[in-house]
Amino acid sequence: MSLIIDNLTVRLYTDFKKKEFFNVADSVSFSVQNGEIIAVVGESGSGKSFLGLSLMRLNPPYISEISSGSILISDSGGFEKVDIVKLKENQLSGVRGRLISMIFQDPNVSLNPVIKIGEQIVEAILAHKKMKKKDACDIAIHYLELMRIDGKARFNSYPHELSGGMRQRVMIAMAMVLEPAVLVADEPTTALDVKTSLQVLALIEKMRFEKNVSVLFITHDLSIARNISDKTLVFYAGQIMEYGLTEDIINNPAHPYSISLTKSVPGLSKDYAPRERLFVIPGSLSQGDFKSGKCRFYNRCFKKTKECLNEIPLLKLSSGRFARCVNII
Repeated sequence: MSLIIDNLTVRLYTDFKKKEFFNVADSVSFSVQNGEIIAVVGESGSGKSFLGLSLMRLNPPYISEISSGSILISDSGGFEKVDIVKLKENQLSGVRGRLISMIFQDPNVSLNPVIKIGEQIVEAILAHKKMKKKDACDIAIHYLELMRIDGKARFNSYPHELSGGMRQRVMIAMAMVLEPAVLVADEPTTALDVKTSLQVLALIEKMRFEKNVSVLFITHDLSIARNISDKTLVFYAGQIMEYGLTEDIINNPAHPYSISLTKSVPGLSKDYAPRERLFVIPGSLSQGDFKSGKCRFYNRCFKKTKECLNEIPLLKLSSGRFARCVNII
């Protein structure tokens, strides 16, 4: 295993005195094997991105903290194992980028606008490896070439001189240049056109096969999850609602939330009929759902019963398949 998350709980504080909070990730446990892609799907505000940031210990420290659990990362050979949660702040820089790296949603924010892209990649290399700058430049150019960017021609380009798709590919190059064991991809295709999105997805798959990297792919798009991931984790209000093989969850969803998501995407549900009106999940996700003492999807669920007024554990349906619902057991 490259990544093992065990009972991870992340608090998000709602006041400056840190007395009021809710768990934006609540007792989350799963693992990612070498070379495996797991998709984390769910609507906006469900806590997906916060989960990804927490794996890097990049969750905002003044308004949030990891209150319990562990994030164990190991290299592909199993020679180095690190629990991110236990590291001190000054130790994190030695792990970020080298053992675990992240592709952020918006490269316009993540890339420094006044530093050339080649220099930004070289800086990441030299922060972890002792080598001549010329050798680091050669590595940076090589990784830009892997991302289908003319490395020599674009090495001295500033971010604003590149298209949105090229900036996103530069972000992937920066994330992969140190060949981390784990890659967290936070909705890397959100702002891209269809053609560029397919190119980015193909590059991520290429990296997982060639470098044996484990990928946690965060997305709100079930169609993308179906095309790229081995397993899918359905996330809602800070909790795992369902977990299993992607094809099983897409073709035969068990949790009412998973069923609702698949029915809301054209052509995804096996029961979809052309010209059929798409399903709309009633209501909306609210902060109160994170604090609920009942099933967090209760207010919007079409299968709710009195049993759902209690906290529901994640229940095993079959080997490798889990769901947080009492009405499917």
